[in-house]
Amino acid sequence: MKKIILSLLLLTGLTAIKSYAQMEAAQKVKWDVEKGVEINMELDAIWEVFNNNELLKKASNGYVSAIEVIDAAMPISRKIVFSNGDSRLESITQNEAHNKLIAISFDDTKLPKGIKAAQYAIFFKANGSKTNVMWRALVSGDGDGKQALVKQLNAEFDSYAAGLEKMTKKSIPAVRMN
Repeated sequence: MKKIILSLLLLTGLTAIKSYAQMEAAQKVKWDVEKGVEINMELDAIWEVFNNNELLKKASNGYVSAIEVIDAAMPISRKIVFSNGDSRLESITQNEAHNKLIAISFDDTKLPKGIKAAQYAIFFKANGSKTNVMWRALVSGDGDGKQALVKQLNAEFDSYAAGLEKMTKKSIPAVRMN
C-alpha cells in the first residue's frame, strides 16, 4: 500500500513539474503595430461599422476604395482595394460578437516580398457611451519588407481612427419649416 501511495505522489509531482515547465514557455506577444483610440460611439454601433463593408469603407476616411467579399463562409475571404490602386487579399479568421474581437490574416499568395506572414486583430471595449478600439498587428519577415508593411498598417489604422471620429461628428440640423 505504501508503494502505491508513494507512486501516486511521485506521478503527481512529476505532472506538476511538467505543467510548470510548459507555463514558463508561454511568452507575451510583442506586436509590431498597436493603435488604440477612444471613439465617441456606442460599442454596438462601432461593431456594426466593422461588420458592414460599406460603412467600413466610409470609416477608412478615403484610404479604402472597395471591399469585396470573395467567399462569405468562415474564414471569410475578402479583397481590399486601396485608393492608391493597390489591393490585399485577407481572411477574417475570427469574428466574435460576444468577445468583440475580429482577427484577420493576410493570404499567403499576395504577401509583399520578404513577408512570411501577417495578421492583425481589432479589439473593441465599451467605456460608458464611448468605445475603445485597439488594432494590433504582427508581421513576420525581413527588415525592409516588414518596415514597409508596418508603415502601411500604421497609416491604414490611423485612417480608420480618423474616419471613425468623423462619423461621430454631429451634422448641421436642417432648417425648421413652418
